[in-house]
Amino acid sequence: MANVTKKVMAGVLALSLVCGTIVTSEASNAASIKLNKTKLTMKAGDSFKLKLKVKGKFKGSVKWKSSKKSVAKVSSKGVVKAISKGKAKITVKAAKKTMKCKVTVRDNKSKKNVATTNEPLVSPIATQTAVPAPGTAQTAAPVNQTAAPTATPDTQPTAEPEPTATPKYMSEGAFVYDKLDISWIDPEKPMVAFTFDDGPVGSSDTSNSMRIQKALNEYKFHATFNYVTSKINTDDMKNEILAAMEAGHEIANHTSQWSSLSDTSAFPDGEAVAAEIEKARKTLENLTGISNFTLRPPNLGQNDLVKDNCNVPLIGCNVISNDWETTISKEHIIEVSQKAQDGDIILFHETMKNTTEAIEELVPYFAEKGFQIVSVSELFAAKDIPLYPGNYYNKAEYMEPRK
Repeated sequence: MANVTKKVMAGVLALSLVCGTIVTSEASNAASIKLNKTKLTMKAGDSFKLKLKVKGKFKGSVKWKSSKKSVAKVSSKGVVKAISKGKAKITVKAAKKTMKCKVTVRDNKSKKNVATTNEPLVSPIATQTAVPAPGTAQTAAPVNQTAAPTATPDTQPTAEPEPTATPKYMSEGAFVYDKLDISWIDPEKPMVAFTFDDGPVGSSDTSNSMRIQKALNEYKFHATFNYVTSKINTDDMKNEILAAMEAGHEIANHTSQWSSLSDTSAFPDGEAVAAEIEKARKTLENLTGISNFTLRPPNLGQNDLVKDNCNVPLIGCNVISNDWETTISKEHIIEVSQKAQDGDIILFHETMKNTTEAIEELVPYFAEKGFQIVSVSELFAAKDIPLYPGNYYNKAEYMEPRK
């Protein structure tokens, strides 16, 4: 009997160990999920993409919901659209976990709507019977008089605004940068996009890249930095990119090398083109956590083969500073760039000293002229123009989706 008892106990112990192993294994593989924002302050008409930060394996549906759609709506992809002044909660359910983001929407205008009547506006306190000063005669107030009913105001209650349509820049199939935020941009004011190629160059305070970032940051402006990923090989280089991202600048893909994607000797077919773009994209994603990037093709080289296989918008320019040429002076860069008009994209290189010195003068120049300096994605979103994969954009102008 004792032997039987021992065998039973041994079996129970073995079973518990197996179960414990399974539970531990499942727990270790369970996904850790967080929301990238828990609070948002937006202006009516703005949009922001909420994202789930997932560590580990996760399978299943993701459901988004707004507590008050008249204030803020949310799409099935987590894009929040601010509708009207008020507060709402965006709830997302994933992997049996519920996460929330509190959204506060402010009016674009601060003026208050005051009902207009023919009667003067009087404070309720002022309508009370005044206390007479000592020694003065007091008129007896009528007793038990019925107060006249308060007139019903002519104005009707403000109707709840109808939800607005999805912005054009968020059209089906359009590219939207992961960290896009246009809440700081006034769409009524002119804007130009500054773009910088061939970085990174380093994160020391005296480096060209950080001087350029500093000049932009002082005015709270943004730019697009197109990075060559083969140069991201030290902490110094990585820190430059992370600093740019932290300051709100757009991180973009300039591939891992300098050969034109349209050069068939280097990229003989669409598969080779796509592989090069993906190689650089993956490097940037591993560093920044951002998954999608616009592409500045090296040497601005592009053709139908490139367009058919890039799967992202191609960004060109319509103002070229020619700053990569060593004979180009700071004065020339400034003169050419100052001719930029609303919606233009300017091409610079963060590797050049003359460019850095020119930027330190161009930023205050454009600010004084009433321009906003923005990134490429911000330029198109603020003007409500979609960026479609495979299209080659030189400025903020609409193009039909590529077929």
